[in-house]
Amino acid sequence: MVKSSRSKSERLSREEWLRRALDVLAKEGQAKLRVRELVDRMGVSTGSFYWHFKNRADFVEQLVNYWAEFSTEQIVERMKSATGSAKSQLLKLMQAINEGDLARYDIPIRAWAAQEPAIARVVKKVDKLRVSVVRQLFVDMGFMGQELEMRVMTFVTFHSLEQGLFERPSKRERKELIKIRHAFFTKR
Repeated sequence: MVKSSRSKSERLSREEWLRRALDVLAKEGQAKLRVRELVDRMGVSTGSFYWHFKNRADFVEQLVNYWAEFSTEQIVERMKSATGSAKSQLLKLMQAINEGDLARYDIPIRAWAAQEPAIARVVKKVDKLRVSVVRQLFVDMGFMGQELEMRVMTFVTFHSLEQGLFERPSKRERKELIKIRHAFFTKR
């Protein structure tokens, strides 16, 4: 375990706590999200933790809500103000998912949700929002019926699970793959 060079008297910001905790979750799973273990790993006192969170339950709630906000809600807000065709917006969405590395937490969060009903509720809300946004883009492109539903479910599932299932290509290869996938999803 690598400790931070931070002194025990320093506090991390709430966002830094949540960001680092998500990284721990992605790399090592939710069992490593114990307060004592996180404090030791981050090289801070427990006071730093309790400055931002009432208790572990509050921390868990804030963590899953932070994931929902940055991995979905912020992207949806950007999409609402985006201009251009639905086809170009879908490409922008794919690029945002890739550039922000947004899907890297999806599998660990979903695994955790299988054990925690409160997390499962947030995941369900996120999925509903993702499906709604993607469905509207495909509707705006003129897709209907079963073809619409297949594209929506395939897009959302692929972009949620890709990083956990497949080897990660180089940055350059990812950019090329986005173009190919975009053509695949939008081809009539």
